[in-house]
Amino acid sequence: MAIFHLSVKTISRGKGQSAVASAAYRSGSKLYDERYEETHNYANKRFVEYSEIQLPKQAPEAYKDRATLWNAVEKAEKAKNARLAREIELALPKEISLDQQMKLVHDYVQTNFVDQGMVADWSIHNPQPDKDNPEKPANPHVHIMLTVRSIKKNGTWAPKKRSRYKLDENGQKIPLIDPKTGKQKLGARNAKQWEREYVSYNDWNDQDNVEKWRKNWAEACNVLLKPDQKIDHRSYKRQGKEQIPTQHEGHYAQALERKRPGSSWKVAQNQEIREQNRLILLLLQQWRKIEKAISELKQKIANAKNLEEERINEQLRELREFNASFSTSDGNSHATEATGRPTPTKERGTISPDTEALLRQTEAQRSAEETQQRLAELEQGTREAQRSRQSTGGESKAKTTQRAIKPQYPGNKGRGR
Repeated sequence: MAIFHLSVKTISRGKGQSAVASAAYRSGSKLYDERYEETHNYANKRFVEYSEIQLPKQAPEAYKDRATLWNAVEKAEKAKNARLAREIELALPKEISLDQQMKLVHDYVQTNFVDQGMVADWSIHNPQPDKDNPEKPANPHVHIMLTVRSIKKNGTWAPKKRSRYKLDENGQKIPLIDPKTGKQKLGARNAKQWEREYVSYNDWNDQDNVEKWRKNWAEACNVLLKPDQKIDHRSYKRQGKEQIPTQHEGHYAQALERKRPGSSWKVAQNQEIREQNRLILLLLQQWRKIEKAISELKQKIANAKNLEEERINEQLRELREFNASFSTSDGNSHATEATGRPTPTKERGTISPDTEALLRQTEAQRSAEETQQRLAELEQGTREAQRSRQSTGGESKAKTTQRAIKPQYPGNKGRGR
């Protein structure tokens, strides 16, 4: 599947490199190096699919020739550790054809580098599986060599740095003070002098450019890729993925591994990282299943609580309606028992068993309260009879009084002494 890879390097004399030799190797061509008076011949190099040079408007047309271009770069640099070129290496999607890859790289190089004033020399490499390692997948990628000096309108190389006035926090020029006089220095014809500083001639070295180049490359590729093939320029951490990034192996590590399997630590490390990522993916899949099960269980519990609340609310509503019927004096909605207590009529509908049990409990409690009240009345009558007998001193009168206050229970009606 398509992968994202973009690396930025510098080609410099400080590393013992030559711009001409680097261009010859990447383009698979034969170039003569005028500085070192030697020929670099990589014409027999395999897997170089395509090469192209793209020039900005102000560049001489002669720079279309690779040898002329990079020998001119070598001549422009005088320092023994000079930076000669910038190289960007990109992984190409295997899902698209060579023609699509060529157009993809051409448009990307034009927009991001050539339109900014750089000369670009790029080549597509596509190493294929060999007889010693038939399972090794193809590795299409592109090497882009870029000039680090701007080209002036007259076609000459610009300096890497330029001088400008130094400004204060208010954007004003800072006077150059003479330490002897404490006043601003004066130059020829008494011209005032101002502090100056050296800055890069262009902004190609800004670190923000790398992020921009990475983002633009991913977007350019994704235009040609299917939704499940799209790439992302961000790191796994920035994407929020629980994965370990692999190391870029490079040509030399892969060649060493082909000759002696197990001899490249980068290849071995990447194999271990891939296995760890496989286990991490399995754990994440199991965790997602557990999270889904927990979510479903929480939903079931919430649904059960809602049903229980609805049941309780319905019972409370029925109880309120029943209690309201006791306080209503309308004879059309109540029937009266022998005890004088109203009961709900049949037109009110069927009451749930739980509500009936609660009503029976309430009825029993009311009966007990009435019994207690009758006993209290009986005790009160007995005490009054005793006081009356004591005051009259006659037993017959006391008996008469007892008969007069004896309570009449429902079962004693009509029954003689």
